[in-house]
Parts: sequence; C-alpha cells; structure tokens
Amino acid sequence: MESRLDRYTDPDPRKKPALLVIPGGGYGCACETTEGRPIAECFQKFGFRTFVLRYRVAPHRYPEPQQDALRAIKLIRANADAWGVLPDQLAVCGFSAGAHLAACTGTLYDEVNAADGDSADSCCARPDALLLAYPVISFVEHPHLGSAENLLGSNASPSLREQLSLERRVTRETPPAFVWHTVTDQIVPYRNSLLFAEAMWSAKRKCELHLFPYGPHGMQLGYGRDDIRRWPEQAAAFLRTSCGFSLTLPCPRRTVVLTFDDAVKNHLDFVAPLLKEYGFGATFFPCRFSDEWREKNEAHLLTGAELRELHDMGFEIGNHTWSHPDMRTLSAEEAEQEIDRFDRFLADAGIPRPKSFAYPGGPFAENIVPLLRSRGFAAARTTEQRPWAKNTDDPMRIPAFPICKNDRLGFFRALSCCREDNAVVLVFHGVPDTVHPWVNNSPECFREFLEYLRNEGFRCVSMAEYLAE
Repeated sequence: MESRLDRYTDPDPRKKPALLVIPGGGYGCACETTEGRPIAECFQKFGFRTFVLRYRVAPHRYPEPQQDALRAIKLIRANADAWGVLPDQLAVCGFSAGAHLAACTGTLYDEVNAADGDSADSCCARPDALLLAYPVISFVEHPHLGSAENLLGSNASPSLREQLSLERRVTRETPPAFVWHTVTDQIVPYRNSLLFAEAMWSAKRKCELHLFPYGPHGMQLGYGRDDIRRWPEQAAAFLRTSCGFSLTLPCPRRTVVLTFDDAVKNHLDFVAPLLKEYGFGATFFPCRFSDEWREKNEAHLLTGAELRELHDMGFEIGNHTWSHPDMRTLSAEEAEQEIDRFDRFLADAGIPRPKSFAYPGGPFAENIVPLLRSRGFAAARTTEQRPWAKNTDDPMRIPAFPICKNDRLGFFRALSCCREDNAVVLVFHGVPDTVHPWVNNSPECFREFLEYLRNEGFRCVSMAEYLAE
C-alpha cells in the first residue's frame, strides 16, 4: 500500500488550524473507515481543516511510515495558503499504532529524513500538538508486540526497540499532548499512555491525560459511552486553551461582571487599557476616603479628570461614597451626604450621575436601601459570595466575589458558579494596590485572569450592561 493524503474541504474561506488524522491498524493496515474519515468530519465542526493520512504498513518497515507522516506535515504547511491552513496551528491525531506514528512526529521529527526534492522540503515537520487515542507508545514496557513486529521486523534489536519506545524520546521540544485511554483496553495496555504522560510532565511539557474506567480497545469517538464520547470536545478545548489554537467551540453563554473599587491610578494606566485589549466591559467604583487619609495618599487616587478618561473609554463609573464609611452605621441624612458629595465630585468632572452603587467594605446596608431607590440607583453591589441571579435577586443586594492577593483558587471557584441563567460578579482593587496590600493583585496575575476569561469564552461586561439585557 502506498501513502496518500486525503483532504476534507469546506466552503469557509478563512484560514483555520489543521488536523492530520492517522488511523490505527497495528502497522499492518490503516483503519481509514473507522479511525479516519469519521474523525476528520467530527473535528471539522470545531473549526479545523482536516486531513487523513494513508501511510505505508508492513511489509514496509521503519522509517517509511514515519517518513509518510512527516512528509504529510510538510505538505500541509507548504500548501497552507492554497488549503486555507494556519501553518503554526497544526495538530496530529493518531489512534492505537497510528498514535505511535503521531507521537513519532513529535519526538523524531529531526531524525527521520522526509525530503522529496521539492519546495515542501524546507517546511518544518514538527507538529504544534499531539492528540493520542489509546496509543501504542513503548516497545519495551507493556508493549503491543504486533505493532512492534510489523514496524521493526521480527528480529529487531533491543536498541532499535528502545529507540522507538517514545516515552524515552520526550524532550523539552516535544509538542503539547492530549492523551486518552481506557483502563480495560485488552489489546494496548493503558500504561502506555501513563508512560508517555509521565515523560511529558518530567520534561515540563504540557500534557492532558484522561483514563476512562471502562471500554475495549478501539473506542474511536466513544460510541455508546457518555464519558468517552466527550473526548473530541475536550481535546479541542485543550488545543485552544493550552496551545493557542484559533478554534470556536460550542459553549454556554457565561457572563462575568467585572468591578473595580477605590479608583487607584493603575486603574487608568494599566487596568483599563488591558480591558480594552481583551474587549471587556467593567464598572469602576471610585471613592475619595477620609480627608486625613487623602492628605497622605491622594497621589494614589484618580482625579476627577482621570475618572472622566475612564468614562470616555466606555467604562461605567459607579458611586462608592465619598469617604468609604460603613453605611450600616449611618443615619439616612449622613448616608445621603456621602452619596451626594461624591455625585457632585463626578458631576464637576462631567461624569453622569451613577446608576450603580457599591457598599463600602462590602456588607449589605439594609438601612439605606430606601435612599438608594429614591436616588434612582438601579443596582447596589455587596460582597456576598454567590452568583447573581438577576431574575430573582434584589437589585439592591447584588452578590459578588472579591479577588485579592492573587487568589487563583478563589477566582476559579467563583467562575465555577457561572451558568447561563446567572452572572458572576468579581471585585478587584488596585493592580497592584500598594496602599491597601490586603486587597492587592499583581499585574502578572491579573493579566493571567483576563487571559483565562478570554480563552474560556466568558463574556465580561459592566453592571449597567448586564442590567440592560
């Protein structure tokens, strides 16, 4: 059997990531009808240009199948413009012995000569990621002897078997890998996947491993099992999130409301430009603090003119009171003075009267709710840590999750509450906050948070935007 590369086309003219599918068959055949075409068609829905490789098998020996696979990668990259491919987003997906061949492309790409005397020779043969389904990995530990014999011959030397045991060939240059296996695989032991994943982690390479408790060898798209059938979507999510592939995945609408308290200088010179870069909306809740505090720290606070710049950038400006008192301790007259004084400060800067309010310090102050309603506030934010159910929650008692001190676990716990029928409100302060270190977040961590929100498809808006929907 000679090698052949089949291309699956679609009418979309945009350039897309590429997926090269390599069917299994123990290096004795290629199971194109079950581990070729169905896989290519499945991954097209995630936004891939897909290809299926028919490669040489026994009696052809190593390195001929490897040459075919590496040559296919070179051809796809060489024809990237004509075929609508993003050449730096190419993944190889293999099954069983085909997964061994796929893993070879990520570990032996600089050892096997795949040149054919044409312009494709100059293209890189290293893939950008690997998807390995119930892979044959080792010809030394837990080997699949049939694959080893078909690829290497019956008299292969121990050194050649070791050379093609790919858990021993992982380096810091090996592409990121998504690996899955069933523990009850009766043909290729699941420990092959463990060996490869452990080698990847030891080399500090990205690797996501899924071990499913039940299922025979060759589960392909997981037919009949609700857990295994999800692996293509999980693999696509890995490629998008961990490898930077430009994929559009079906996901529920999830909304995060971003809020920022106290209006420190870096809200304007760091936070706001970063929000604009990511296309996120937000509500800023500035205040002025006490006269005594301001005398010492006013240089850290945004001026009225600087708050106007935030407003002109399209961000909502809310009211967080003038001096940041515990509103539960104030009379109605005192509370009104706090709100009025800050409204006048904003008005002097040309900023419209706010419609959103944030209770200073976070606790709900029931005593001022009538005042807030009479003043026309549409919403008031607390720091009661639960999701915001807009259709049932009192708009004067909106819950939120404060994120302080680079609390990644708190950030992820908050997002885990996000559903299509609610929103998660996040509260940040200075980035960094040098005068209030107990609410500080570092710029590096904050950027990491925003990148995660973007990569995972969260919609990030202001309180006013969410209320208006």
